[in-house]
Amino acid sequence: MPTAIPAPEPRLSARQTARFLWLCLRIRYLFRRMERASLRVSRVGYDNAGGRLLYFAERWLECHAEAAELLRCEEPPEVAKVRAIFDRRP
Repeated sequence: MPTAIPAPEPRLSARQTARFLWLCLRIRYLFRRMERASLRVSRVGYDNAGGRLLYFAERWLECHAEAAELLRCEEPPEVAKVRAIFDRRP
């Protein structure tokens, strides 16, 4: 009976590791900015708040997509929920 020989996971190069760490920091920063923009939207409403929440959410999704591509894995479930909301937009 043949058995599968476990292959080691592909490792990231030093440049890819640095890029991934930068993306992690950027994702955290953008998430904090989205939280602040969300508070502003709840305080003054969507019309008066401007497009800051949308702007930060789009950048947050881009960073998650790039990080998932680097790691060759799926995005976290919360990112998939936000992406589904963006896909429903006209």
